[in-house]
Amino acid sequence: MENMTQDVNFSQYDTIFCDSLQALDWAYQQGLSCDAIVRTSAPALLWNKNPNMQNIEARWTVDEQKKFQSTILKMTEDVFDLTLNIPGVVRELALAISQSTYRFQKTLYKAACLVESDFTEARLFIYVDGKTGPAGNMMNSPWDKLLVSNPLFSMVNYKLRNDEWKVLTTQGISNWQRFKIAGYETLIYRLAVKLMRKLPSRLFTRELLIPNESEKHIEIAASLVQYGVKITEINIESISKVEGIASNADISLIYETVAPIMRKRVEEWVAPSAVEVTMSLFKSHLENQLKQFELLVDSWSKVIIKSDRVKQSVLVNAPGSIKNRALSYVCRKNNIPIMSSPHGITIEISRAHSNMLHVLLSSSIADMMFMNNYKAVDVAQNSYFNNAKHYVVGMPLRLIRMKYAQKTDKLAPPIVYVSTNLYHMGFSASEKTDYSNAKSEQKIITDVLSKLPHKVCYKTYPEDNRRYADVDPVLRDVKSTNNIVLFSDKVDMRYLVSKYSIFVTTCATSTLGWVVMSGKPVVFIDQKNNNPLTDDAHVSLSKGIFVFDDDMHNFHKNLRNFLSKPISEIDRLWSEKKKYREKMIKNYFSTYEGGAGKRAVKIILRECFS
Repeated sequence: MENMTQDVNFSQYDTIFCDSLQALDWAYQQGLSCDAIVRTSAPALLWNKNPNMQNIEARWTVDEQKKFQSTILKMTEDVFDLTLNIPGVVRELALAISQSTYRFQKTLYKAACLVESDFTEARLFIYVDGKTGPAGNMMNSPWDKLLVSNPLFSMVNYKLRNDEWKVLTTQGISNWQRFKIAGYETLIYRLAVKLMRKLPSRLFTRELLIPNESEKHIEIAASLVQYGVKITEINIESISKVEGIASNADISLIYETVAPIMRKRVEEWVAPSAVEVTMSLFKSHLENQLKQFELLVDSWSKVIIKSDRVKQSVLVNAPGSIKNRALSYVCRKNNIPIMSSPHGITIEISRAHSNMLHVLLSSSIADMMFMNNYKAVDVAQNSYFNNAKHYVVGMPLRLIRMKYAQKTDKLAPPIVYVSTNLYHMGFSASEKTDYSNAKSEQKIITDVLSKLPHKVCYKTYPEDNRRYADVDPVLRDVKSTNNIVLFSDKVDMRYLVSKYSIFVTTCATSTLGWVVMSGKPVVFIDQKNNNPLTDDAHVSLSKGIFVFDDDMHNFHKNLRNFLSKPISEIDRLWSEKKKYREKMIKNYFSTYEGGAGKRAVKIILRECFS
């Protein structure tokens, strides 16, 4: 898409929406006044505190975010109950509807950033087009959709110049490194899939269908091979467009049922002039999801063929997506069990997940769940949407093998900061805006890492889906220091564990699992307003690893002082925690020290293939 001014007189606008420095420079060249107010959420534009750059998300204080997020869980439960009572609405569709209301909160969050004058006064939106990740272009807020009724609103398109974007890769990681982590079971799995695809179906009476992979599922499938179970990978083409598609569902009735809940919420958060357009966007969003669900069901129905001769089961990763909700519906219709496991460790340690994300849990869809530990079972079973039987089998071997990743690179810095700083479109597990999170990250760099007597590696989060066009301004501070080395390649941390001696990270995410299972010292920063630990997890982790709370007095000074200790002293203090760490790992990470695949196979053979 070429840059288009669309006969827009840039000089007539005193307020614009823009999230790109490059696009803004272009707008100035087109005649935009240097005194124009630029409303943005991009940290790169807000970084130097130019008074003309206004944070459009400024209304979202921590207290406002907490209030906004605290009612989401109840909303999804109410929507689920109401829609499940509509004739013809099956459980999986009710979940998809409930999930769509959750997803729409990102749009509502953005709508709540607008003020009354945005709907009546001249406004210009500079839409940025460029290379992005698999989720498509996420670099633009939906201002064009929200302000469509404003006759004085205009949008121009800007095509990024010299544009580059990369996604997660294993490039540069040797086959030997990959094998050490993936293990022999991955080779067995790959070979079995290729071989069994060529063998006659009559040779098998049991079949495991795999639509997508995870570490644990590869291990399970490899173990099933020795019992003569056929391993078959399945998939369908993604549904990108649903315009013009008729729906069998009564969309009007579904919308009328859900609309009062959403309208009450919309009226609470947005300016009066934004109410109707936000509701209109919600209706379109809901219709799109319903049509997409039906198209996906139709596609899966052509792939999942019930066999009277062969017993089948499905092992799916992340079944909470609409694609896999449709798959689960087809499986249930054909009386085919669907099994899954959680993504890493998150729900058992994350307060954000326990507060609002239950509708996304795999246990809402699967018949059987293979869990890492009993704490995760407690969370999943207490979810309003739980539908599964839970079996604790432990972590996959890929994580268990982390304990063998001893430091092999003597030239690498002894300390690595594993950043989890990730920017979002709208609300997230954080109670702070992107700009606030960026500033918090900057403080860790300037007040802690840059002042250590040790060399430090700063590893960026391997972001697949591009949120902002500009390079993260936080990295300027990383590059300006003498003791910090920047690692910005899109490589997963699992392949780098052996390079470093001490890990520093933050946020209750699955990243923590990889470093904790290495057995090396881990320093965890618990950010109270950004995906914090649950209270119970905080108590246990504080005993097993080094935990620093960012709301404590002298937080940065205390963290800096600790990390300034000799590496040998940190190792000594780490060893003193061994007894507590073993208990912590058993409770919050992996109940068993390996054997997850074999343990799960015994259950599958008994429950599904007997």
